Amino acid sequence: GWTKSKLYNGFPKPSARVISTEVVSTNHVSEDSRHTHMLMQWGQFLDHDLDFSMPSISHASFTDNVNCATSCELAPPCFPIEIPHNDRRIYTTRCMEFVRSSSVCGSDKVEPREQVNQLTAFIDASNVYGSYPALAQHLREMSSNRGLLRSGVLMSTGKPLLPFNDGQPIDCKRDLAESTVDCFLAGDVRANEQLGLLSMHTLWMREHNRIAKELFNYNRHWDNDKIYHEARKIVGAIMQHITYAHWLPKILGVDGYARLGPYEGYKPEVNPSISNVFATAALRFGHTLINPELLRLNESFKPIPEGNIPLRKAFFAPFRLLEEGGIDPLMRGLVYAPAKLKRPDQLLNSDLTEHLFTPAHFVAQDLAALNIQRGRDHALPSYNEWRKYCNLSEALTFNDLRREIRNEALLRKLERLYGHPDNIDLWVGGISEDSVGGAKVGPTFLCLLIDQFKRVRDGDRFWYENPGIFSPDQLHQIKQSSLARVICDNGDNITTLNEDVFTVPHHQSPSFRPCSTLPRIELSVWTECCQECSASSDNNEINSIGVRIRRSFVDRYDHDNNRDQIFNDAPRNVSHHINDDEFDITEQRIEGIEELVGKLDKTVQRLSRKVRKLETEYKLRKDGHCIDIDKNKRKSGETWQSDKCSKCSCKDSQIICWVEKCPPSQCKNPRFIEGECCPVC
Repeated sequence: GWTKSKLYNGFPKPSARVISTEVVSTNHVSEDSRHTHMLMQWGQFLDHDLDFSMPSISHASFTDNVNCATSCELAPPCFPIEIPHNDRRIYTTRCMEFVRSSSVCGSDKVEPREQVNQLTAFIDASNVYGSYPALAQHLREMSSNRGLLRSGVLMSTGKPLLPFNDGQPIDCKRDLAESTVDCFLAGDVRANEQLGLLSMHTLWMREHNRIAKELFNYNRHWDNDKIYHEARKIVGAIMQHITYAHWLPKILGVDGYARLGPYEGYKPEVNPSISNVFATAALRFGHTLINPELLRLNESFKPIPEGNIPLRKAFFAPFRLLEEGGIDPLMRGLVYAPAKLKRPDQLLNSDLTEHLFTPAHFVAQDLAALNIQRGRDHALPSYNEWRKYCNLSEALTFNDLRREIRNEALLRKLERLYGHPDNIDLWVGGISEDSVGGAKVGPTFLCLLIDQFKRVRDGDRFWYENPGIFSPDQLHQIKQSSLARVICDNGDNITTLNEDVFTVPHHQSPSFRPCSTLPRIELSVWTECCQECSASSDNNEINSIGVRIRRSFVDRYDHDNNRDQIFNDAPRNVSHHINDDEFDITEQRIEGIEELVGKLDKTVQRLSRKVRKLETEYKLRKDGHCIDIDKNKRKSGETWQSDKCSKCSCKDSQIICWVEKCPPSQCKNPRFIEGECCPVC
């Protein structure tokens, strides 16, 4: 926490803005030699699926109702960031606006307190579908009965953008003087924050609709809800796979990823909720990867006529998707441009510290200062406390930090500002550490990231690898997925791409591949075979027959009362006619029961066949065997060629497939030939 004029270990805590300007902000950036800007963009998109602290319901002080944007008074929920008199940018005001997060209800006290996570803690694509039922329903397109999400304006290629916001509460701080184009609506309120993020939201709306349309083609009998929920389940699984199989190895490094360990099944005793320290500090390491410019590239990976765009002009600028080429130029830029390299003297680029969300605020925000102040708002323990939590040595002096922070100039800045190691804010200490073992973070953040990503996986009952969530064939297909393929399938006109979109193209061979050669999910394995469909249909028909029989008995009561009155008053020949009708009705009921029995018998036969099939599969699994996509029996440990480009192996009843890597090309301009997996000279 932080209290003005209070001494901490004999020293006052410096203003978050002072730390930002003197330690964090830089006008110079260096390029990451190995990883692309997409590494950052996937991290932000993922973060918006996991956590979002709820801001205070009031933006005015509880005591005198003064707006937090116009007051520098420390009056809850206002928690302004003090601006020093010698600030290099801000000289018209003495503070920067900041509003505290809401606390958990029912705690019966204001301090200490825990904050609220508005989102579902799991990796479940809540940023695509929404985190509460009303928004999820609002995002659905209900008129077609095809399980689709709502979409908006069509691009010239025929693919849609997101729908425009129609009054939902979203974060939309666009500059109306620049454009009157409205913000877009997505599953997370922050979708419009910057163009790269908005492009990702557009991409995944399209991916859902692409999958839903294919599922409908394979299962015409499925209704709207069935298609929607199955497509949503697949999208969530793809995101889980991309995160753990492709993104996290680059973030955690070889040793860190080994510490995360393989999936061992659902563990109900594990708490998967998002920790405050993960959301408020550890995952915000990603801000150190952000470049001050977004590249926008054409089909030849050259800048489009409108040019690349400075990050400051990409904030809340949804009109640029509509008017400046759609999502393709941004996607190509993200997978081609290197990420920013984190260095001791280059932590956050100045577009984030001096120009953040300029249209929305009288004083442009400072992301580094906001991160520091949010950590204090949430009362995160100090950097030194988290070092001890992660089994690192406690720093008694600043020299004790030399193993993790080797840059002497940075260490001396921290000493001058904080005075004592126990005063260092966690986020500042975490990003100041040297990265370890090929990871993007130092040992403290590495520890906290591994802890969270292990819990959010192991504590998720619907994790995509948990047996029973998908069939073995379906899981095999999910593991073919990649972000490159999603971009290929849902870009406006992207035909070539680097296969690993998180690695710069010149570190891959070939640098770019035709989209048609990238592995894709075969959704035909989600087809419900006719035998199952007819069984389902028979069950529905049996139920409806049962309802008709029950209704016939109910209807008979009123009818018989009337008939008795008629019978008493009628001549004998009329009563005889009524008895004949009664006989006909009884005969019809007997025939209906016979029909029901016949259908029940057929259903029992089908169920018996299914039981025998399941018994066979269970026996195979018990022996560790697998059944491949062609229904061939494979022994545990067996490896086979799935196609020209892929191999599969059977291990403990699970099929694992991979795309074989092509050898380095022996010529400058290799070509792809129809039917060949690798380029030829």
